[in-house]
Amino acid sequence: MKILFICDPIANFKIHGDSTIALMVAANDLGYSVHYALPKAIFANNNIALANVTPIDILIKTVDLNAVTSPWYKEHDVLHNLDLTSYTAIMVRNDPPVDTEYYYLTQILQLAENNGAKVINNSYSLRNFNEKLSILNFPQFISPTLVSRNKESILQFMEQHGDCVVKPLDQMAGRGVFKLAKNDVNTYPILELSTNYFTTSVMVQKFIPEVVYGDRRVFIVNGKIISHCLHRIPQENQIRGNLAAGGRGEVHPVTKEDYVLANAVVEWLNEHKILFAGIDIIGNKLTEINITSPTALRQIFSHNGIDIAKLVIESIAP
Repeated sequence: MKILFICDPIANFKIHGDSTIALMVAANDLGYSVHYALPKAIFANNNIALANVTPIDILIKTVDLNAVTSPWYKEHDVLHNLDLTSYTAIMVRNDPPVDTEYYYLTQILQLAENNGAKVINNSYSLRNFNEKLSILNFPQFISPTLVSRNKESILQFMEQHGDCVVKPLDQMAGRGVFKLAKNDVNTYPILELSTNYFTTSVMVQKFIPEVVYGDRRVFIVNGKIISHCLHRIPQENQIRGNLAAGGRGEVHPVTKEDYVLANAVVEWLNEHKILFAGIDIIGNKLTEINITSPTALRQIFSHNGIDIAKLVIESIAP
């Protein structure tokens, strides 16, 4: 059995927190040979999806993750022109932006799936379900939300709802997220920059005051809600709890209220055969459905030993 990870350069992974490391180590623990490829190394020849891949030896076990300080992998020579259908599974883990190159990658992966490959998460969903836009399928659980690049529409929405936040649709880790106050002199310049002078669509949402207490990342694996979530708490005078933006993480049990919301998302994930997702909740509002490369697995494992990475890998078994 072998598994291919499509990911960013592994030499740049943060050894103490990267979730893809946990997934690779779990795959090795479960007997898979682990290969990786950069997105640019995936290509198509006619209707055959191919890749130039690098096999790696995993030098640690999952039990070592919390204390690893030494090199955790060893690379072998690149193997050229491997048919993607030769893998037991292909895990797509490269981070956004979700741009045209990402779109083309999903098209090539679709060729592999057409020929029998198993892609996690599947290429159709990666292509069609933007992690911010996907929440629009759950109007009962979201803050009032506008997606637009039209100046008049955005200003009317703000007039109706008061303080708002604006988010780019193709980024991650809190990048480009701003609070908008109707009477703030910076609001209009922020909108100009965020929309590239009203030529690029953004998401504008009514501000959720509970954001000062943080958001919660709830994990769903193969239709099952993981019992504990990561509560990401922003720094003082910040609204972004993302760990990459300086937020602080605490692990807590998933609340009854969050189970209700998450169960609604589970039905949607199952319908679209999405195996692994991380959903974000602020207050009682759904803010994101991350299916591209959900992170924060290591924080959960460090706190109480719940091995989400292992559950993901076990779920892809033939």
